[in-house]
Amino acid sequence: MRNKPLSRVYRTLNHEIHYMMSFIGGCLEIVSFMYLYKALIGYMTSNMIFGIAALANGGMDFESVYHISIILIWMVLAALHQLIVNRYHSRLHSPWHGYAIAMSINCLLLLVFMLLGAAMSRYGLLGDKPTPMVMPLVTIGLIFMYIQNFVIKHGGTRQPTATSVVTTVYVLMMSRLFSVFDRHRNRRERVCLYHEGLHYLMVIAHFFVGALVTALLSRHIGFYSLGLALLVLVLFTLRIWGVHGRHRTALVQSVSRNGS
Repeated sequence: MRNKPLSRVYRTLNHEIHYMMSFIGGCLEIVSFMYLYKALIGYMTSNMIFGIAALANGGMDFESVYHISIILIWMVLAALHQLIVNRYHSRLHSPWHGYAIAMSINCLLLLVFMLLGAAMSRYGLLGDKPTPMVMPLVTIGLIFMYIQNFVIKHGGTRQPTATSVVTTVYVLMMSRLFSVFDRHRNRRERVCLYHEGLHYLMVIAHFFVGALVTALLSRHIGFYSLGLALLVLVLFTLRIWGVHGRHRTALVQSVSRNGS
């Protein structure tokens, strides 16, 4: 599953996947937070807290169930994903095939999310409070983030965390980085843990840069600030398709040699 990385910073293609998905996730999360009523569409715990707070206020309007509905949609996506995996998993031609397909779908989803969000903003459909009108846009974003988390979990570095940036990442980063001072471990163990800590730092840094750059761009171009994330995703998806093609060619040649 390892492949030649672009540089020493991205030690393997799996690291590239994890970091690029974290960058893109930061881009989409900041836009959803700013324009979709603080809906962090990749973090269900935050939506649970917002939903509980709204319900505790006693309101029965759409705003009070908005964040809860996001969680329900996420759960439905998880169920549908499992059904799709059970049905089509055997049709993949290489380990990279599934990632290439998933990222291609996300290219289309991100384009639709950006254009639809920009249109809704331009025509005043994104008001001060959430309405059922925004749910198609939110659902597209949720599907995108679900696929993104899938790609990180299965195509990334397979470290203890699956999503891009969660609380655990910060704890793991600090504990691993400061393991260099643990005299009870040998040098090799300390170096391995230190590199794992650097990996978590890279995850956080890519997420931070993606969110910051997109937030700055959004001041001037709104939803079109996601154009940078879309460009990165398209270019990286083409790279993954190329890797899949080489793996498939090598597999076909291997089968041909064995058959002859």
